[in-house]
Amino acid sequence: MIDRLNRLLRVEPGEGPKLAQFALFGFLLQMGLGIGFSAGDAAFFSHVGVDALPVIFMLTPAVMLVYTGLFSVLMVRFSLNHMVMATLALLVAGGVILWALLSNAGDSAPLYYVLKLYLAMWYIALYSLFWNFTDAYFDIQDAKRLFPLFAAFCALGTAVGALIVNLLAAFVPLPGFLLLWAGVALATMPLAWSLGRRWPQLSESDADDSERPAGIAAQLAVLANSFRTSRYTLALTATLFVTLLMTNLAEYQYAAVLQQGRSEAQLAALFGALYAASNIFNLLVCLFVFNRLVTRLGVRNVAFILPLTYFAVFGFFFLSSGYIAAIAAFFAYHGVLTSIEYNNQNLLFNAVPSAIKRPLRTVIEGMCEPLASLIAGAFLLYAAKYLDLRELSGIGVILGALLIATVVLLRQLYPSAMAGNMRQGWLNFGAPLPALAPGAEARLRTLAASPGAPLLDLRGGSDQLRLADPDAIADLLAAAPRQSPRERRQSAALIADFGETAIPHLVAALRDTRRAQGERAVAARALASLSQAQFAAQSDAIVAAESDAARQAMDSARRLDAAQGASGFTGLLARAQRERASAAVDFLLELLALRGLLPDFDLLIVSLHSANAKVRANAMEAVETGIGHALFRGVEAVLQPRKQESIAPPSDDEVTRLAEAALENGAPVEVAVALALLHQRLSPSAFARRTAPLIHAAMPPALRAQLLALLALRHEDGPSRVALIDALRQTPNFAAATLEALASLAEMARTDSPTAGWSGATASGERFWIAHEDIRAAAARHPDLALVMLRVQDGRDHAA
Repeated sequence: MIDRLNRLLRVEPGEGPKLAQFALFGFLLQMGLGIGFSAGDAAFFSHVGVDALPVIFMLTPAVMLVYTGLFSVLMVRFSLNHMVMATLALLVAGGVILWALLSNAGDSAPLYYVLKLYLAMWYIALYSLFWNFTDAYFDIQDAKRLFPLFAAFCALGTAVGALIVNLLAAFVPLPGFLLLWAGVALATMPLAWSLGRRWPQLSESDADDSERPAGIAAQLAVLANSFRTSRYTLALTATLFVTLLMTNLAEYQYAAVLQQGRSEAQLAALFGALYAASNIFNLLVCLFVFNRLVTRLGVRNVAFILPLTYFAVFGFFFLSSGYIAAIAAFFAYHGVLTSIEYNNQNLLFNAVPSAIKRPLRTVIEGMCEPLASLIAGAFLLYAAKYLDLRELSGIGVILGALLIATVVLLRQLYPSAMAGNMRQGWLNFGAPLPALAPGAEARLRTLAASPGAPLLDLRGGSDQLRLADPDAIADLLAAAPRQSPRERRQSAALIADFGETAIPHLVAALRDTRRAQGERAVAARALASLSQAQFAAQSDAIVAAESDAARQAMDSARRLDAAQGASGFTGLLARAQRERASAAVDFLLELLALRGLLPDFDLLIVSLHSANAKVRANAMEAVETGIGHALFRGVEAVLQPRKQESIAPPSDDEVTRLAEAALENGAPVEVAVALALLHQRLSPSAFARRTAPLIHAAMPPALRAQLLALLALRHEDGPSRVALIDALRQTPNFAAATLEALASLAEMARTDSPTAGWSGATASGERFWIAHEDIRAAAARHPDLALVMLRVQDGRDHAA
């Protein structure tokens, strides 16, 4: 039963305790707010009336200016955990003081203005505080699954608080509910303290904390600069501002209708029932609808739901300004805004520059809404004398159209904003590299003018080509697997200089699945540079094929992981297949990046493999936004593997079949491991028969040597290549590098100690060493190995 519920709510195994505490925290915060709002609104409208609402709108910015300034200062100087505790203490003190004043004030109108402003402040402040606090503990991919659950418990809390007021309004004086709110805040404090101490916060990016702005002046400077340089920040602010204008107008519209002909107790009961009903609606949407909606449509498309809802509601109010229209406006505000828009805003904020996300969110939510209230209040004070509800609804329809247009702009800016956020880490691979090394372009021109001159050698070898001969393309592509990423870019630039004569060769190489991925990647870059049309015509089918291959490799790896004794060659083969799936997805993403659907590929790959959960999740969001839901579902399991249900171990025959399939589909390292595994499981004659098809003229030398040794046709001194790879993967210094990188290291292993070398490990009972210069050479060709070594030496959570 629990497993079914977890699948329904998309909760991963082991997340329960953390989710339960955050959900309870949100529930208690909002239960107190629901009690205060239901009772406070009834008291205000009964003693002062809806005509005073525009004055509240105008006074709210002054209150929020003080609160936001104080909150921003304290948030820079103190931790979020301390801010939460201080806020709860203020809630306790404020509730007790207002209870005492209202119990003895009678019908003092100014005090009810203070009450309404107090409610308006906490409505904004508690929302901002809870989501700022919660956002520090979850990345965007987890947020898309889990934040709706937290919002559901917040909605449930508000509903319970409103129901308490609805049931007790006839028996409890309204000031007593403020005292009850203070009691709820007091009960929340131990839980808030426990949350901050038990769960670690996530860093926003790979940047060092020392590089972030320190102090109020520095924070404000960065904040101001973000509005100047980030169009997305401006668009998001404008979207929230227009949304809040419409929300204030909606509140005025429904309050003007609902207060007519009702006493204080009747109004309290009505608001209690409406708040309860709207939050039950919110609960259902947050639990079962929002996460599926945002998964299917994407964050930037869900942003259209509230503008379209407001547009429709004000259109309804324009046609019929009665009780039903008021209920529709109430549910648009307290239902759709709360359950869909607010949840989506939490995700939209992830594209804001990470260095100032929290202070920016505090300023936007703490001042944008009050400023909208000021403008709406001033307008309503003037318009109430000259315009009726129907005419105000017409203005709402116009604002709705403006909001839709603003969201269109926001939608267009969202992908580039996410990419820009990934570039803010310390390791920025998004910066453009020169296509050629210094002096290489001039050298290339000389070579082009002199057919007999040697080609710029990017492979580290001594082969010489004639530049004008398209057959040289095959040699350049063949060199790619041994090159560093920078050298591959240079090779692609050289091939592109051949012009249109290179296109047939590049198309053939790109479509040839037997070639190494490095060759196909260079062909793709060169072809995209020469002809986007030709490249696009090939890439769709290749993307689909790579997605299928990745899924099949992951399925096979999962079966092998479940086998008995998976820690040996079986486990090594499973890892090789997972890496093949990852490489296929990387290649797929590179093709899509060359199509312009994704950000810079190098930046994207580094971010996807970052040790920082938020950086990795932001990259996932950039991928999902760029490639669409259907294709993303196919690659998500590779990009972000999650714990799967246990499966029955495969039989020995099935393990053998999976290893034999790896001989046909695997990369060279995977084939090498499969050979070693099959040699353990098959008789010599069966092994010879099964491996005979591998023998051909183009067989990689390392595989040929291994196969000859396994067939006892060649003596092998020292540990085998696969045994060396297996030993290296169990070494902390190199364990996180890919098997391809470890294979390069294995080729450089020696049984005699070098003058300057790594102390090595033991394979097949023999000690081996690797020279430092050989390790550096391997790291230059394999960025993952370089990053792993850097992370081990540095100790920080760098990408790896």
